[in-house]
Amino acid sequence: MKLLSALLFMSLSLFAQKHIMVQKKDGNTVLRLFLNNQMISIIPASFPGLTTESVEVNDQSHISKTMQFNWTLKFSAQGKVFKDVSFANSQVGFIATELGAVYKTEDGGDNWISVMNLGFPYYWYGVYALSPDTVVISGFNNQGQINEGVIRWTLDGGSTWSADIVLTLPGNGVGWLEKVHFFNQDTGIVFNSFSGGCWYTSNGGKDVDSWTYVNINPDLGWIAGNIDAQSGGQVYATGIHFAGSMDFGLTWTSNASADNVFDGGVDFLDYDNLYGWTGGGQISAPVSGWVHRTTDGGLEWGPRLETFQYPIRAVKFFNETTGLAVGGNLYQEAGGIYSTSDGGDTWNADISTSAEMFSLDSEIISADSMDIWCVGSTGGSTGFTGKLYKTRIINPITNIPENGSLIPHAELLGQNIPNPFSNTTKINFLIPVNGYASLKVFDLLGNVVTILTDGVESQGYKSVNFEPGPLPSGVYYYRLKTGNCNETKKLILQ
Repeated sequence: MKLLSALLFMSLSLFAQKHIMVQKKDGNTVLRLFLNNQMISIIPASFPGLTTESVEVNDQSHISKTMQFNWTLKFSAQGKVFKDVSFANSQVGFIATELGAVYKTEDGGDNWISVMNLGFPYYWYGVYALSPDTVVISGFNNQGQINEGVIRWTLDGGSTWSADIVLTLPGNGVGWLEKVHFFNQDTGIVFNSFSGGCWYTSNGGKDVDSWTYVNINPDLGWIAGNIDAQSGGQVYATGIHFAGSMDFGLTWTSNASADNVFDGGVDFLDYDNLYGWTGGGQISAPVSGWVHRTTDGGLEWGPRLETFQYPIRAVKFFNETTGLAVGGNLYQEAGGIYSTSDGGDTWNADISTSAEMFSLDSEIISADSMDIWCVGSTGGSTGFTGKLYKTRIINPITNIPENGSLIPHAELLGQNIPNPFSNTTKINFLIPVNGYASLKVFDLLGNVVTILTDGVESQGYKSVNFEPGPLPSGVYYYRLKTGNCNETKKLILQ
């Protein structure tokens, strides 16, 4: 009993401490941030604009810092509205615009040339570069049928383009196409955002017959902002609903949005899909924007982290601390780019662009640097002008540190064993004091699929077996709630 009490006391003491390591190396100070004994980010002294006001490592430790990315206007085009940007690598990228234009760079965004300029009635809202030569664009013909969207391909870097591939929305509704993404040469999706659906292909998408329409939101609720499409087949989309797919967009689950108005854009951290952010905003009074955060895969979303001067249209995070939010109001010639270095709790106004910013893309340049591009447009009294901004940052994701002083974080919830699994898996957890505890398993959009514990538990180490029964294979999350503990982990059912 004395041994158990000692273990409980040690675990609780460790659990109460911050998970921060401060390291001095070659005379420089860096902050290394950890989650569940794994480093999630490193912020070196050379990080652009980073100032550390206080670093204390104890039970009352805190980090106060501000960070600013240095953005440069690299390209603008009068009479165009830049809607999307995609880079095939660090040098070759493409911009899609309204009024049928596509621009290309071969030097990382410093210089651009026109590779398409159809003018009215074409509007391109999406672009994705599979390679420097193979690029797909999506949008609509404003003189066509309202339920039609258009796709075009180039296989030679924009020198020539295919004829229109016209995708006709089943039934009534607006068929215009927006964001497009390909996971590989064969598998891709393009979003019919206005009617809450997408088109899916598994054989290349080079003709009409290779596309299948998929309804995402049964109530046809529209989709807004950037999507998050990952190499493993996870896709997230927001708007009237928060929706997710685990099979490259073929099937979807649609739940309520994080905000009671609507969401605008979404981004999850690819390595575990627990940490995620979504934006949003409104152009009616009071004009404003916001960002919400989840730390459990979207099972629960926190409140609005901050209210911005204008709507947020896209979010992008590089780890659990460092991220960007962009947006604006095109017709009021207002907008800009915000950055955060504390997971979204506070935001810095990096730059006022006087333009509504719509889309972001990024590429790793070297082992310790990354380029980021952001596009948008003005549209007020001065007329439409597309704008592209660029910044280069130190990549905050690095390897495990070689030395330093680490304050550990004791976990109350263990990783299931084995993982992945097929028939049964064991979950170990600690109840620190007598009292209520719940251990539940959720699907990716927050639906409870199994309750393992829900009631009063005595203190001590516990173990339960999870048998999935008829549940389909895929990714699930399990969450322990007891006292002040609220921990979530991922499990994979094969």
